[in-house]
Amino acid sequence: MSDVELLSILSTSAPTGELPPMPIEPSWITAGDPVARGTVIAQSQDKKLSSGLWTCEPGEFDWEFGWDEFVYVLEGKVTITEQGGKTHDLGPGDMVHFPLGLKAHWVVKEAVRKFFVIRTAEPFEL
Repeated sequence: MSDVELLSILSTSAPTGELPPMPIEPSWITAGDPVARGTVIAQSQDKKLSSGLWTCEPGEFDWEFGWDEFVYVLEGKVTITEQGGKTHDLGPGDMVHFPLGLKAHWVVKEAVRKFFVIRTAEPFEL
């Protein structure tokens, strides 16, 4: 017999309805009332790779990424301006990578819903 640990597949369903609060740091909000909600759907065993859903109502805020994040926009419209001036208009069907340490300004024009995958150096806990 081998000492190899057996691995198994994690299977889950995406949540429906309103997601739990996942608030934006209040000092980062620059205009409006961008109420954010989200949830982690699945995580790797070491909790360094996570995926989930996130929504945000219209408004503006600054954001600094404390992780690598890959996003697929499901609904809404947002303009993201990187520190340095490069601007990206995102909407349904767009995919994007936000690298660790990126600083950006978000203008959520229409309520956004995104699927995300994040990679963290330390285990990610909500």
